[in-house]
Amino acid sequence: MSKLVKRITFVIIVIALISSVFYFESKFSKPKNVVDNPKQVTQNNKTSEKKDTLKAANTSTTKISPQDLLITNDEGDISIGVSYMNPIQDDKDNLVFQVFLDNHQVDLSQLDLSGKVLFTNSEGLKVDNVKWSIEGSGHHVVAFIKIPKKINGKNLITPNTKYIQLELRDIGGVKSRVYKWDERFLK
Repeated sequence: MSKLVKRITFVIIVIALISSVFYFESKFSKPKNVVDNPKQVTQNNKTSEKKDTLKAANTSTTKISPQDLLITNDEGDISIGVSYMNPIQDDKDNLVFQVFLDNHQVDLSQLDLSGKVLFTNSEGLKVDNVKWSIEGSGHHVVAFIKIPKKINGKNLITPNTKYIQLELRDIGGVKSRVYKWDERFLK
């Protein structure tokens, strides 16, 4: 199977997973910030693409969608997409990241993320002791990473925070994959 077909398949699976998560979530609960008070973000029509970094640049106010928050990386043996979930469905205690893992070679349900995740913000705060869980089995799984919003009394996101990033290390033959969300998604 060609790399292009793998990427297209991966993107379709990620979109289907995100859609199903939000469909079922909306069926069973009504999160205040999703329905009653949607957060908004200023985006641009011109996009400058930088690998693994979400950027944008023309001013039109729109609601944040799951696709806006998803960053993918197809390097190595495992394709990994990461969504920063708080702008859509806030968790009062944690920063939540949904990680989509896809491959056609190994069972990912046994993947151990311990010591493979590093959170960093623009102020230099780093967190590598994160909570994580994996759902699903086989070649396509979803992991959830939760990081407390406060570490040692310090907020990980403040009005001065310019970006947050999640680094996944040594997964699928790739030493480092960096996923970065800028300040538009941190309000």
